[in-house]
Amino acid sequence: FSSIAGFGWKHPVIFGCGVSALKTGTSDLVAQVYVEKKERIDWRRNAVFWTWGLLYLGCVQYFIYVKLFTQRLFPGAGAFAAKPIREKLADRAGQIVVLQQVALDQFVHHPFLLFPAFYQVKEFIEGGTPAEGFRKFRKNCTEDMLVCWSIWIPAFLVNFSFCPIWMRVPFVASVSFGFTIIFSRKRGAKEPSASALSDDTADQPSDSAAGQARQKDE
Repeated sequence: FSSIAGFGWKHPVIFGCGVSALKTGTSDLVAQVYVEKKERIDWRRNAVFWTWGLLYLGCVQYFIYVKLFTQRLFPGAGAFAAKPIREKLADRAGQIVVLQQVALDQFVHHPFLLFPAFYQVKEFIEGGTPAEGFRKFRKNCTEDMLVCWSIWIPAFLVNFSFCPIWMRVPFVASVSFGFTIIFSRKRGAKEPSASALSDDTADQPSDSAAGQARQKDE
């Protein structure tokens, strides 16, 4: 563990990106093989999660949690995380900073940046359009956020309270293994586009037309 920690401390971006990509891609495979029990792996879907883990959960979240949060917005966050538990319990200002970080992350970052970005990456790999990605994000937003908050608010309270700065992204990746299995099962499969849904609706006879047809047959 000491050698892994040493590498993570020296190369936090590479370490965070590697762990995030491996975790996210593997989580989707677990969801497909063991949860959904698919006979064939959907490799395009799996590519969505590998790409998402590498580019956003690794790179972008390193900037957000390490650079933006600890160096710009909350410069005392690292010092609070390094304190012994007894000192943390007495540090009211530090506890407020933890709550501020969690609130900013869960009520600004996730609903307005992370989830919209996920649907854009997914739609791009599936060959869709940005408009379709945004439509699907809006359609699923409420349900996605309720699941997110149930897992990530407690997790980030722990992360921002106890993890050293270099460990923030890997900690997120470790918790995210279980979350991604859930999310992959819910959102991994390709969703129909608006045009496909309208075509299906158009192909189905209306109730009035069906009733008229039955009357003619009688």
